[in-house]
Amino acid sequence: MAEQQSLPPQMQIDTMSTGSQFREFLTQYNKITEQCFMACVHDFTTRRVITVENNCALNCLEKYMKMTNRISQRFQEHQLTSNDTLAAASQKSSS
Repeated sequence: MAEQQSLPPQMQIDTMSTGSQFREFLTQYNKITEQCFMACVHDFTTRRVITVENNCALNCLEKYMKMTNRISQRFQEHQLTSNDTLAAASQKSSS
């Protein structure tokens, strides 16, 4: 904490932001790991991961990644549309 206080204000903000992003990443990672594990792993009689469980976990993760990418794309599209609308309104009001 003392190290962070000796940094310039912008670097302090960047450091806090990076920490928040990392915590958010870990939270999401833990959630998806738990969801896929609970959905896919049912046989606790062996230490080995059986093929069915492995395939299920891979499919679960792939679905999650595709969903995340799709949401990100839609969000970017929405942001572009919003920016275009704001720019048009700003241009119209300044004319």
